[in-house]
Amino acid sequence: MRSILYCIFLASATMMLNACGSSEKKSSEKKGNDSITSTIINEDITYTELSTMPLPCSKEKLYTAWKQIGVIEAIRKKNLDYKQHTPVFFISTDLDKDGNCEVLLRGEPPYAAVFSYLKDSLHLITFADKAETGLGITPDGVIMRSANERDGSIVSQFIRLKGSKIDVTGATREMFAIKDGAMISSGMKYMLQNDTAMVEVSKDEYEQVAPQHQGTFLEDIDGWEDFRKP
Repeated sequence: MRSILYCIFLASATMMLNACGSSEKKSSEKKGNDSITSTIINEDITYTELSTMPLPCSKEKLYTAWKQIGVIEAIRKKNLDYKQHTPVFFISTDLDKDGNCEVLLRGEPPYAAVFSYLKDSLHLITFADKAETGLGITPDGVIMRSANERDGSIVSQFIRLKGSKIDVTGATREMFAIKDGAMISSGMKYMLQNDTAMVEVSKDEYEQVAPQHQGTFLEDIDGWEDFRKP
């Protein structure tokens, strides 16, 4: 079953991610509890298909980069255990069509990561480390990352690459409140990355650079290869 990465997580007691899809249309629709009020984009979405390229480096080098995620995040006081998880699947592709490879890696759920390969080095672009995080790719190669925050808000981020480096990053943050026993959206913030931090912008400013398509969840994209095979 193929799902499209909607940048909406439906609110419930645990605000868990829920997605369903149609293999015939290669698209999906978020469905949730009738008591939840949120905004869902209704449009026809093209399913993401990725062309593949040979791996740009050895699997040993990729595995080392994968383990380093845990080391990096430990500095930020997070208890990730990437070092205990071997990647299971990979796709080597060119998201920004610059001739250099990006490598998508998936481990045991919920672990996943996106690396770029530039000048003989792997560079971590983004990762997923918990079930409430969704990671996907749009048809035009933009990386989408949605996360359920501890304050109950939903952050939906996009990352556009250029020359295998992060070029533009933006995000929306949707807040929720309880009204008459139901979870409802209480407002949306729009943010774009400047030189030093994410800053709030108007909806119009955000939409000028935001992706025009939703993304397909990594696990629903075809073409994954077994990382464990020689």
